[in-house]
Amino acid sequence: MTLSLKSRIARYFCSLLPRAGLIPKPSRPQGISAIVRVLDENHWLEASILSIKDHVDEIIAVDTGSTDGSLETLERLAASVKNLKVYKFPGRLPWEFTNFAIARTSYRWIIKWDADCVAFESARGPLGGLAAFLRGLDQRTYYYVSQKLIELTGDFYHQFPGMRVRGDLDVFMYSEDARSVQVRRTLARSPGMVQLPPGYTPAPLNICLDTIRIPRYYRILSFDGVIAYHINVKPAARHLLGYFFLPWLGSENISKGQPLADYALEQVKTRWGLGDLAAAAAFYMAEYVKLLARYDESLGALPENIKALAARSPFKVVYENGKPAGRTE
Repeated sequence: MTLSLKSRIARYFCSLLPRAGLIPKPSRPQGISAIVRVLDENHWLEASILSIKDHVDEIIAVDTGSTDGSLETLERLAASVKNLKVYKFPGRLPWEFTNFAIARTSYRWIIKWDADCVAFESARGPLGGLAAFLRGLDQRTYYYVSQKLIELTGDFYHQFPGMRVRGDLDVFMYSEDARSVQVRRTLARSPGMVQLPPGYTPAPLNICLDTIRIPRYYRILSFDGVIAYHINVKPAARHLLGYFFLPWLGSENISKGQPLADYALEQVKTRWGLGDLAAAAAFYMAEYVKLLARYDESLGALPENIKALAARSPFKVVYENGKPAGRTE
């Protein structure tokens, strides 16, 4: 989150209001709640949950209508992961899910964790460091903390050159005023990393994002350590739906109850001239892999838990003449 100098100064002085008794001080028990939205993320879901269970005090996992066995995986894990609580909340928009999950948390700190994110294996690793950092802050002050993830995409050994590290997991102290809201934007081209050939990528696009709206009395800090890997390694059909996700949220049809898959099919028929999602996914993945670069070793060697996931992954980038040319599925 980037702020101007004026905004930073204003937030600093407003952050003193709880100490002055002008707004209620944080009152929840000290601890960390992770909220996890789950929708067809069964490939890496178990690894994601297990990687954070020892670093947070509770995990609020909400399945929003999975059909790939994700809910069953969560229910199985809940039998042994004692701080995992599983809920069902199907067919809702991201900001509605987030607020549903926030309302079920118990602790002072909230981490918006993604079901395709896997923390470092070591208990002394960056996520453990983040937990210690949060607990060490002045607990009379409200904070939002930005942090970073390493992006893996296509397979476990590739990245987009322009997105080796990303920072889009929200970490914030609970208050009744901190809520997820929708933000509408108009873009000149697709928000996805993959820019399809002219005629395939519509412009402009109306999109809708969900973001945590925090009051002015929150101080904004950054945590320097990279805490986890974002495992953007999924079936081609899931990558395709991800490409259309933000435009779907910004479309008028969503208010009429149109599912994402129906919106995507409508788009590929109208704009791409393809008759089904399978053909569109194959086309999209062929364009996708052309942009990939090998994993940047300067970010550090992959930890053992990530290597273990890579060893059993069915997704491998294929090369021809020294360049990415496809992917096994």
